[in-house]
Amino acid sequence: MDKQKTKRAAPQLIGRAAARAAQLWNEEHLHTLLTGVQRFVLCAVLTRGAVLGGYAPFGLAMASALMARGAGLSAIGGMFFGAMLLGGGIKSGLYAAAALLVLCVMSVCAGLRIMERRWFAPTVATLSGAACTFVFLPAGAALDTAALLTFIAVQGLTFAACWVYGGALAPPREENDWKRPATLLAVTATVLLSLSDLTVFGLFSPARVVALLLALAAAYLGGSTTGAAAGVAFGAAMDLAVGYGALFTCCYGLCALIAGLFRDQGRLWFAVCALASGVCAAMLGVDHALFIPLVIEQVCAVGLFAAMPPLVWNALRQTLLPDTLMGESARQQVRQTAGKCATEAAQAFYEMYLAMLNGVTEGKAAGDQNVRAVFDRASDRVCKNCVLCSQCWQRDYVTTLSALNDVTQPMLKRGRAELSDFPYHFASRCVHLPELMRAINSALFALRERQSLRRQQEENQSLLARQYAGITDILRQLGAEATRDVAAQPVMEKQVRRYAAAFGWIERVCVVRDAQGRLVVELYGDGIRDVLEQGEGFSAGLSALLGVGLTKPKRVEDELGPHLVLRERAPFRAVVGIGRQQKEDAAVSGDSGCYFLTDAGVACLLLADGMGSGAAAAQDSRMLVTSMERFLRAGIAPADALKAVSPALRLRSDGTRFVTLDVLTVDLFSGKAESLKCGAAPSYLRAGGQWTMLSGKALPVGLAEEDALGEPVPLRLGHGDLYIMLSDGISDGLDDGWVRELLVRHAGESPKELAARLVTEAKGRGHDDDRTALVMRIERL
Repeated sequence: MDKQKTKRAAPQLIGRAAARAAQLWNEEHLHTLLTGVQRFVLCAVLTRGAVLGGYAPFGLAMASALMARGAGLSAIGGMFFGAMLLGGGIKSGLYAAAALLVLCVMSVCAGLRIMERRWFAPTVATLSGAACTFVFLPAGAALDTAALLTFIAVQGLTFAACWVYGGALAPPREENDWKRPATLLAVTATVLLSLSDLTVFGLFSPARVVALLLALAAAYLGGSTTGAAAGVAFGAAMDLAVGYGALFTCCYGLCALIAGLFRDQGRLWFAVCALASGVCAAMLGVDHALFIPLVIEQVCAVGLFAAMPPLVWNALRQTLLPDTLMGESARQQVRQTAGKCATEAAQAFYEMYLAMLNGVTEGKAAGDQNVRAVFDRASDRVCKNCVLCSQCWQRDYVTTLSALNDVTQPMLKRGRAELSDFPYHFASRCVHLPELMRAINSALFALRERQSLRRQQEENQSLLARQYAGITDILRQLGAEATRDVAAQPVMEKQVRRYAAAFGWIERVCVVRDAQGRLVVELYGDGIRDVLEQGEGFSAGLSALLGVGLTKPKRVEDELGPHLVLRERAPFRAVVGIGRQQKEDAAVSGDSGCYFLTDAGVACLLLADGMGSGAAAAQDSRMLVTSMERFLRAGIAPADALKAVSPALRLRSDGTRFVTLDVLTVDLFSGKAESLKCGAAPSYLRAGGQWTMLSGKALPVGLAEEDALGEPVPLRLGHGDLYIMLSDGISDGLDDGWVRELLVRHAGESPKELAARLVTEAKGRGHDDDRTALVMRIERL
């Protein structure tokens, strides 16, 4: 009984003690005292940090930043303590005097608006420090350029340090403000610089060990670029404390850079690469007095890195790498920005489309048959030197123009001028009529050539304008899609986090429903490798937990870093079989077909047949299928995607070749489908036990205008329904009795077997051409 009472009493005592500690912590006086002690210690430590020959600007910079926020007494006390008792030296004492000057200025300016300016405190600190430390400059001839530049550099360092400290002391302006952790790291670097001269048994400096450890942490959490930047920053601080050389900068920067490249290989490989690269970099200073301490410090830092538990890494991640890009508000902001950019780009393409159409219209107006120019050029060549020029083109100007007008109609109808076209009164008077007729025919031929080139240019401009119109529609869709809000699922996030923790360390979980209301799960952290190894087992257990079927985890690397994505599984699946056989004596098939499933759960069938067979036809069909696939994967509707792709194909083929296209898209969540045909052979659909033939009336791509490419036919497919897509090498729909009979007789076979049977049975029937069959069966999971 006593043991049970003791067991029950122990948690009660711990709970009362924790409550009392929390109550004390919330006491305003205690909190103020602790804050003052922190400021006192911080200024004391920074005051003893000497650089560039004994200057100590960091304590003054921190004290000035604190005074600007009303914390003058603790700052001044810390500076005097650091200068007098921690061995800061005479210059540190002068900096303490400079802090008194700053305090006086701050007291005089208290309440003025200038105090709110961010540059005010750094400027006062810099001027006060310069006023108190200029006495250490050499006098007379001993004042050289190096000493003067060092003095100026110290004042600039004072200003920069006070500016950065002010940012670290200020509250974050907004959630996930990246400037705050950056300034806190700067404070950490200067604190470590101030403590770097303290060693253990004269062998190594704990401050330098911590500096290298933080650089490795930045490389492990943020990658090689972030790690190299942190390594250079901490290394430069340590070199600044030493006073010469760049050994620590090279060593820390290279160590973090090389190790960061292996952060995805696990902590063990990361630690081994960090130690190896660090020792190699340290060999550059093998004759340096700090070579042995540097190697020992590297061993200690790497050992501490490998020994740290995941809990510590999680805390460091939150401190060093705040949730700037991964937070829900930031994600929404990125989506809104992307949507706005897409909308603006769509408007720009639309304006280019209107401008090009206007240019085509103006070109057509300017390209009308300008017969007057023909006669003008001919008369300039022939009549200019004629003795009758003034009589014909000045005195009898109206009669001459009337005669040339009589020539115009038969000339344009025939395509050339003849002597019989000229009126008798003009022909009998003109002494150079044969030469004039040849000049008119030459000018007419040049005009026709220019008109032909202009028409070709106008057609190309029109095609480009239509492509801009298609891109405009696509960008508008993308903009509308990007701006749709996603709904966070906090309850599910907790469930997923607890479930995923059993498989490894998962730093962050994001569970949302997208614009279509479908669940999307994202996992971040080192444990994603273990989750990926489990694969279907992980998704099956999580599906049972959430009550929603999820796909197998998929690894994704983007601006958010490596992570896993699981999406809601569609209630249907598509089983597809493809059969191919090229034309006899053909090296390659001119048909191109493919099947793929988009991230949104849309199954897509594409079949393109290039004109003729061989490499040229294969190249055209493959280009069309590849372009359409990219747009469909991006969520663009088939008709809109085709409007953007078709002009490019027409320009590429110059109107001499064409490609038939057959597209089927099926939403595996709802069963809604669309069929789009452009000159393609008929397809066959079995829905609800009934067979239907689907034919299209649109011309092939490359022949039809973009407005005449046809409209998609809406369909709805369910469990057990079949869709058969054929090229005209199997059947053009005219003599398809054998196709219908084969489909009815073998509909129970697998799609792969049925596609192969169609290709085989088509050999010898109809005309010899490339043969391709795509068969899709919809099944409920």
